[in-house]
Amino acid sequence: SYKEQRELDMLPAKIEQLEAEQENLQQQTADPGFYQQSEVVIKQALQKLAQVTAELDSCYQRWEELE
Repeated sequence: SYKEQRELDMLPAKIEQLEAEQENLQQQTADPGFYQQSEVVIKQALQKLAQVTAELDSCYQRWEELE
């Protein structure tokens, strides 16, 4: 349908944005000083990374379904 085709057309841009955000968060957590921050900051960053990863996986699955 038109709606699904539009969603499929928009997925690559969304995936690209999520991958960039995921890469940024992974670089932050890989920094040796990251774990010297407060526990709250560490938890928030790790939760955000998990959320972005889950959303990215969901986008890939949806893309596969639409194709």
